[in-house]
Amino acid sequence: MDVTQAVKRAMFKFQCVLMICSLCGLSGCRKSSDTLKGKPLNEVLLRYTPQVGKNNEYKYFMSLDKKFYNQGKWKSEGNERLDGVLSIKTIEQNGSDYSTKFDIKTGNSNLNKEKMDIMEDKAEAAMAMDVNISDRYVFDKYGTDNLCFPDQPISPGTEWEGERIFYSGDLATVNPPALRMSYRLTQAVENKDGRFCVIESKPLTTKVECLLQIGQLGIKCDAAGKVTAIRQDSDAQGKIKVGDILVAVNGQKAVTSGEWNILYERYIERPDNAGSNIVLTVRRDEWMQDINVRKSFVTLGTVEITIKDALRKVIFDITKGIIISDESSSEFSFIYNFLDEFPFVDNFAGFVPFKDRAKTKAGPRVYNDQTRMKLL
Repeated sequence: MDVTQAVKRAMFKFQCVLMICSLCGLSGCRKSSDTLKGKPLNEVLLRYTPQVGKNNEYKYFMSLDKKFYNQGKWKSEGNERLDGVLSIKTIEQNGSDYSTKFDIKTGNSNLNKEKMDIMEDKAEAAMAMDVNISDRYVFDKYGTDNLCFPDQPISPGTEWEGERIFYSGDLATVNPPALRMSYRLTQAVENKDGRFCVIESKPLTTKVECLLQIGQLGIKCDAAGKVTAIRQDSDAQGKIKVGDILVAVNGQKAVTSGEWNILYERYIERPDNAGSNIVLTVRRDEWMQDINVRKSFVTLGTVEITIKDALRKVIFDITKGIIISDESSSEFSFIYNFLDEFPFVDNFAGFVPFKDRAKTKAGPRVYNDQTRMKLL
């Protein structure tokens, strides 16, 4: 597998998390320059104040165009589209924080079954978690676009700064970088339906660099699932033995190399939950046993990210304290700088991400992302 294919396969593993978090109302999309109708307001205090017990549904749409520069030529990697309905329910209020749960129902899509399976798996896992949002619209999870409302009332034309965690489809790293963001209140009005405002935001930087890292158990297997090598400093050492036959990961069985690849992508390769336990079911001397192996990570190099045209527009219902429309468009360009010496990396049935790189520097890979979300 050359580096083009390796990077290509990595894309959607992390795009899933980004999509789920962005659908929570915080990575929306860029639309036309719609203006709000009503009596202009001179000053407003922006606060997230949803009704406890209320379930708000949003229609969303996401489009991602991809291209990769390889051997002096740009190659289109196609377009991926997804739409559906997102339900966000406010469970309880604790001081200035709100605990929410969400559900996602996917609609039309041109994604293949493998990618949809991975996305649904991530969505199912995310639905089991509470997402806490402060009244200043700051989230406690990675992959979210905080609005970071100011502490005091502001007037149209006011600009302020905040911070968000940068997450994108090709970003594999334990600690995603923080971006300073610029926000601007462009309009605020009152009409018969309540009080509304328009907020626009964009990053204050165009360059980001972080480590390229993938999750690891420290195990190599052949196509039949037989363990052939174990990294000496891994948690698997002393627990898993060379010759063991891997049967399942976290209760999910696998036989073919394709099935092992999917399980590796879902449970192991993501580096953001390093330190968690992965349950490996192994067959040893005709006996089956479940073994907990703590996941670590390995650094493969660095990623240089160029951010372009990343503009977001939000229409906020000041009276109800919720987003009613969220739109954005952005372009991200990734260049990979691999280490000179490739480290020990997990190998499940022949799949080793990034190993057979064609050169130490690969890319750029460019994503053009558009997202729309609107309250139903």
